Amino acid sequence: MDFNGLRKLTKLKTKKYKNIVHVILVCFSICGCDRPKSSEEFISDVPVEEIKKVELVAKPIQLPETPPKVIIDKSSRVTILGYHQISDRGSPSEMRIGVEKFRSQMQSLKDAGVKVISHNDYLLWKEDKKPIPENCVIITIDDGYDDIFDNALPILKEFKYPFTFYLYTKFLGGSGRTLNESEVKELILSGGELASHSTSHDFLIRARKNFSDQNKYEEWLLREIKGSKDSLEKIFGVKVNSFAYPYGEYSDLLVSKVQEAGYHSAVTVNGAKANYASPMYELPRYIIHGNNDINWKAGTSFGGNVGLSNQTNSSNVSTNEEVLKIKFWPRAESEIIDRLPEIRADLSEFNSIDSQKITMKVSGFGVVPSDFDEDKGIIKWRVPRKLRVKSTSVFLSFVDPLDETNKNISWSFNLNLSAYYLPEYGENVKKERELMENIFSQ
Repeated sequence: MDFNGLRKLTKLKTKKYKNIVHVILVCFSICGCDRPKSSEEFISDVPVEEIKKVELVAKPIQLPETPPKVIIDKSSRVTILGYHQISDRGSPSEMRIGVEKFRSQMQSLKDAGVKVISHNDYLLWKEDKKPIPENCVIITIDDGYDDIFDNALPILKEFKYPFTFYLYTKFLGGSGRTLNESEVKELILSGGELASHSTSHDFLIRARKNFSDQNKYEEWLLREIKGSKDSLEKIFGVKVNSFAYPYGEYSDLLVSKVQEAGYHSAVTVNGAKANYASPMYELPRYIIHGNNDINWKAGTSFGGNVGLSNQTNSSNVSTNEEVLKIKFWPRAESEIIDRLPEIRADLSEFNSIDSQKITMKVSGFGVVPSDFDEDKGIIKWRVPRKLRVKSTSVFLSFVDPLDETNKNISWSFNLNLSAYYLPEYGENVKKERELMENIFSQ
């Protein structure tokens, strides 16, 4: 085999291939390749002046604001206390309480840990907008005597208690013991909520007999109810949202007129606790007396309210033993279904009571024209219009002929409102009245 010839041939081919590779490399160097350029070599075709500058500063993420839902405890109980005069001028009475006694009551609330809330707080609670304490109190003062400013305000400011004061416009700015405009403005600035007590403080139901027709009567009601609101708002530049029925007298018609006038609520003198379900225009209220503690104890106990106080020279002495001798109808703390009940009390244990010295008051009706049977010693009064509220309070006062002391008796009863709509209502009322007769015949 010719190895020399083979070696020559191999060298020739290797040289040929090297020349070909060299040519290929030269071509690549001239033409380049299609791989993309690096970012450092990239040149944008957008003019520099049109390129927007991006702010690369870290910012916190804004999450949507969703306020936490307010948790409302609908089991709270609210006592609305009603005062009139807070003054040492004159003797304590049902409408006048001494200054020091008023202060001691405010101190008692603080010592007992009973919170005082505003009337507006209560309304917000009923609208599911604000929680309130389980047991709390609202302070209200009626009429517009100047002792609200002179005597009550310093005490209320001392305890930082909010309050609502109800004015009737014809009493405002009068001579003597009435508030003037500057005093009212100071009360508002000091945390008082201005409210209406009508224009003239007249009996809004009994006044119907003074008008020849219904239209004229309702026109007068409009002036009494809405006129007072409009006047107070114009003078003092604040919203007047609450109304107090003069003498606690109200009806379905008055409730509708108060609502139509633009008020948010109305208060009565029905001695009971307010709660979540209380009708907005029939809110119960305990009227606080200066000459006895019956309503004060009932309102602030957050329990039952039946009691009797024996007063000598305005002092209060509990005589609960005597209460046991007295028969009541409806019975104390009982529940009845009769919406037109006869209210009775057997006072025969007190011999020879002077009928002229007996007074019966019923919440929602005020002083009522009761009948007293001197032979049997029974006082009674039939409710003239259907009861509309769950709890009703009765107040009796008379002079004990044995020692000439004033006796004050108070008790409450409840009404089953739903029983009225049952088909057997009439028959059940008949049985209930028979039970009353049996009790008083024993």
